[in-house]
Amino acid sequence: MLTNVPESNGVGPNFPSRRDNPFATCWTRPGALPFRFADGQDAQTLVARLADQNWWGAIVGPHGSGKSTLLEALKPALSRAGRCVLAIALRDGQRRLPREFFDAFGIRTVERDSLVLIDGYEQLGWLERLRLARRCRRAGAGLLVTAHVPTRLPTLIRLAPNQRLIEQLVADLCVEVSTPISAEDVAASHACHDSNVREIFFDLYDRYERKRRSERTRTAAATY
Repeated sequence: MLTNVPESNGVGPNFPSRRDNPFATCWTRPGALPFRFADGQDAQTLVARLADQNWWGAIVGPHGSGKSTLLEALKPALSRAGRCVLAIALRDGQRRLPREFFDAFGIRTVERDSLVLIDGYEQLGWLERLRLARRCRRAGAGLLVTAHVPTRLPTLIRLAPNQRLIEQLVADLCVEVSTPISAEDVAASHACHDSNVREIFFDLYDRYERKRRSERTRTAAATY
């Protein structure tokens, strides 16, 4: 998908209440949950660093570590910095960019204030990466990507969520919700999935559902 604006945060009448399960995908997907920056960092700081790198860089981190969420968090700051954002999220096995994406690289579309965002850069083959870099350089555009491992682009930031960060994210999700999920649940999930925040949220969703069903069963038995 080609876009130059941040995606919706997923809040709307067709989405379940957070009280049903705060770990549902609609509440945890990129853009729905605000990115938590480390102390001393914010979107403006990273955008300034990217500008110092001539608007070329990579957000590096393991699967599910928050790269896509950070990319969404940076879009408003990039726009405020005068960048015209062209963004695409690649899927598994998508070795080449869609043809319509390359069509955007016209004299009237891409100027020197443009910034190309590629989420899932590691999906592209080396030849496609080379073509992309050449097109960006030819147009004078910047390039910001997400990748699981360092690339030939200068690393902008490395992400490695620890248990403290996971606990903060869980607290954000449950700030207005009474939840059966305990600190022990969070620690156990982190121990199983390490820094993969996405898998941790999936696991906590299942734990939440099991505990809720168990509580309903106990309530029904007591009533009977």
